[in-house]
Parts: sequence; C-alpha cells; structure tokens
Amino acid sequence: MPDDQTLARRVAELVEEASEGTLSPDSALADGKTLAEKGLSSLSYLRLIDSIETEFGIYVDLEGDTTFMQTIPGIVEYMAAEGVAGAA
Repeated sequence: MPDDQTLARRVAELVEEASEGTLSPDSALADGKTLAEKGLSSLSYLRLIDSIETEFGIYVDLEGDTTFMQTIPGIVEYMAAEGVAGAA
C-alpha cells in the first residue's frame, strides 16, 4: 500500500506529464506556491485531472469546489476522501 509521500510523488509525476515537462516533479512538490503560480496552465490542469481519474479510479467534479487541486497535498487529501488506498 503506498503512503502519502509515494502518492504525492506520483501526483507530481502526473503534473510533469500534464504540463509536458514544463513543471518538474520536484518543482510541483516544492512548498510555498500553488501549481498555477508555479506555471501549470488551465489545459494542464484538465490533463492532470483526467490522469488522476484514470489512474486512481476517482471522479473530480469540475462544477464543484476544486480548490484542493491547487497543491499536491490538497490533491492527496482529496484522494484520501475518495478512498484511494494509502492516501492521507
């Protein structure tokens, strides 16, 4: 069962893929700024959401509150609430 750090690292890798390499996993994991402030575009956010939904079998309601998507810890916390094993 993966732990929070493992899941955070995997989400950071998905951020890199979604941003087509613009944002590295280490940059995505660095504290202090949101992913948007670090350069993640709207299109990249959509790619990231699609990747998370596909890989982890969860649903992200884009019409609901998506502020959790601003940071990797927020995403991992959401994943835990959605029942992803090993999250938070």
